[in-house]
Amino acid sequence: MTHTWRRLTDRLAGKTEPEPLWADGVPDHLDVPIREWLYEVLRTYDMATPVAVRLKLPSRILKGRDPYAELAVLDDRMNPMLRLEVIDATLSCLQQALQGADWQDRQTVASYALQLDGILREGDSAFTVSEDCSRLERRMDETVHATFDKAVEAGVSKAQTAADHLRAAFSEAYGIKPDPSAAYSRAIKAVEAVANPLFLPNEAEPTLGKVRSHLDQGRHKYEMAIADRKGAPAGIDAVVAMISLLWHGQRDRHEGGPTSAPVPQEAAETAVHTAAVLVHWISSGSIRKK
Repeated sequence: MTHTWRRLTDRLAGKTEPEPLWADGVPDHLDVPIREWLYEVLRTYDMATPVAVRLKLPSRILKGRDPYAELAVLDDRMNPMLRLEVIDATLSCLQQALQGADWQDRQTVASYALQLDGILREGDSAFTVSEDCSRLERRMDETVHATFDKAVEAGVSKAQTAADHLRAAFSEAYGIKPDPSAAYSRAIKAVEAVANPLFLPNEAEPTLGKVRSHLDQGRHKYEMAIADRKGAPAGIDAVVAMISLLWHGQRDRHEGGPTSAPVPQEAAETAVHTAAVLVHWISSGSIRKK
């Protein structure tokens, strides 16, 4: 069993609420360990050039006496996220360089990623290392993250593309530079990947909208694995409502309409988790024909 460490004064005061997370770049108390981690990784794997090029950084960095040290301490008051971007790009370049590498090299890089994640976690950073160690993403409640992972696993059992779309949607929604529109679009594709073949097997151009209409008009043909208040299999009203919410909520799908609008960050996050539930339900057989 793991326990959350609390400083002595907080324990004596009976404090139980979690520490606030640091979301604005790298705070001072993490500066030294982050700097040391970056310097070691950048130097060990000769990552200065690919990271600087990927981030389009000034050429003075690579012209310096020690480019690794330049990158490790790089800071910009006008862009507090720059240090995190350097970390993020370093993780990405490492994964790209590892293509075709042997198991031992991959394990070594994974240990570096775990070390970094430990630093961020102990320092209450709002960011964490992604499961595949290729990027940073915003930290999520562990229980919620575990539920999302279950949905990804269920999606794999039916369609690998569903799992791929869910992971991409999560990255777009929770990355250090979120893209709400892309996250929402990927969320819909994840549901379509498992719903279209099941509910519209003969449809030439299936969409989530057509799945919604099919289930809405055929409510009497389907049921849920969960029981209703009378103990009988529940109807699929909740499924139709969730699909409708997801389908109608994507207001940037078409331009020029009276209700067209950019996708807010909160809507994208809601869409990703709604899609995860639907993928899990559909993939696990929770929605079935009578």
